[in-house]
Amino acid sequence: MKASDSTVPMARQMAKLLASSDIDELREVIERWLAEAPTDRIRQRYQQFGAKLLELKHALAAAPQQPSEEELELALTMMLELAAQAGPDSKPSG
Repeated sequence: MKASDSTVPMARQMAKLLASSDIDELREVIERWLAEAPTDRIRQRYQQFGAKLLELKHALAAAPQQPSEEELELALTMMLELAAQAGPDSKPSG
């Protein structure tokens, strides 16, 4: 699967954020995203994405070995590609 041009930089930023931020810093970033969202629909997407990032951060904190930033970037790239393939009108599962 080839990552799209917009997916890779976003995955890289998210991996860096997950690797270098503690949970409170991550929450602050997500709150800033929500406050700056241009529309309600985008705010809802940011809220869903932020919740998933927080879940991932909690899971990583509980893991016996932390993944590298490169491993996080690869996993996030795949997640973003799958989300893009699902399309904007698909219902989130869970």
